[in-house]
Amino acid sequence: MIFRLLKQMAGTCALAAFALSLNAAEGVTLINQRAAMNGKVTAADTPGFPVTISEPGIYRLSGNLTVPDAMTTAIQITVDNVALDLNGFSIIGPNVCTPNPVRCTFSGGGIGVMAVGPAGVVSPANVRVMNGMVRGMGGHGIRMMGDGTMVEKVQSMSNGGPGIVVGAGSVIDSVANLNGSGTALVGLIVRGNISNNNVFGIFVRPGGVATGNTASFNMAGGISVNNATATGNTSYSNGDYGIDGVCPGVITGNTAFRNGTVNIRTNGACTLADNAQ
Repeated sequence: MIFRLLKQMAGTCALAAFALSLNAAEGVTLINQRAAMNGKVTAADTPGFPVTISEPGIYRLSGNLTVPDAMTTAIQITVDNVALDLNGFSIIGPNVCTPNPVRCTFSGGGIGVMAVGPAGVVSPANVRVMNGMVRGMGGHGIRMMGDGTMVEKVQSMSNGGPGIVVGAGSVIDSVANLNGSGTALVGLIVRGNISNNNVFGIFVRPGGVATGNTASFNMAGGISVNNATATGNTSYSNGDYGIDGVCPGVITGNTAFRNGTVNIRTNGACTLADNAQ
């Protein structure tokens, strides 16, 4: 677990250093609806959606992006070392989801931001998305499966699929609500997030850490850690469990209450200490 976390931290530091040096050297590429329609944001980008980011660099929205239907992906990243700043703007699809239980008007394959390699190809690494909203997509809000990926300060809501899913990466200070299927937030390091009114709240991959998150009013479960660590989280009023641990793992210093079936559960010999329920 320690080796994997150190590897993740190294990837995060490398991405930050890359972004700073690139910003000074080469500037920022702006993306808006007009640029999406015109194409050539990068060499491989054709007119219309998805906007294809095929060159390393820093990209920034200068306006909202609106896709025409639930099957359309807004931004597809095909290369390592990309920083995408949503800059307070939104990526918008047609979907609307309502709670209790979560139901959405559309389902489809459209993803807000996608950085996933085709079968047999390694997904883009060191990709960061930050500072905005993704809502109303037919499928995932954000899906990035490469090493060193990071989503920070993003709200993902009313998407037909999961809200934010990263592979060996981090989800930090973000919000997921009213996402229609799967687990709303998935990552290796999941820190300081809010997940509410989804199907499942938060899932942490093996060797990872969930800390400082709040999961509430999710239709099934709140926070699930698989051979991982959950510390300092709050999980309440979820339909089934508050915190679920697949052992071995560590579950310490959490608060879980008013969950439908059980507040904290494990399937074996996890380390449990100082939890309130």
